[in-house]
Amino acid sequence: MSLFEWLAEAYNPGPVGSVELGDQGRGSRPRIGVLVCFGLAVLLLGFWIYLVLGVWEVWSAAELVGIALGTVLYLFLGYTVHPQPDYSNIGWLGGLFDHPFRYSDDINRFLVILTVLLWPGRFVSESLVDMTGLVTHASQPSPKGEEFKGPE
Repeated sequence: MSLFEWLAEAYNPGPVGSVELGDQGRGSRPRIGVLVCFGLAVLLLGFWIYLVLGVWEVWSAAELVGIALGTVLYLFLGYTVHPQPDYSNIGWLGGLFDHPFRYSDDINRFLVILTVLLWPGRFVSESLVDMTGLVTHASQPSPKGEEFKGPE
């Protein structure tokens, strides 16, 4: 943060996004959509396991436990942390250049990066939660075309 950003932001503060925590209600989804997303999530997890075991050749029990705990933590953060940047204040030319008199655009750009980094974890974890809810409610019959409402 430069001196110009610090001084100018005191007179003309820019809007800053937020970070919400917890489960977001996603509404209802078609059952076939839940199944397809679950299939993609399993493929992503399989690719991650291939990277760890096949490419990086991690076979130590301590390292595998650490990677497994790190993966669970990443999926938990992806499911519960929801950054929401204010896209009206991400710099000049749509975030291509830093605004020299605002530091709030730096915060919003960080929230954009955090959103991108957490997106795969959010996709996988929400797919796993949706599939768990679908399997839990599988014994309940539903009319044709009714959508899955997810865990409540």
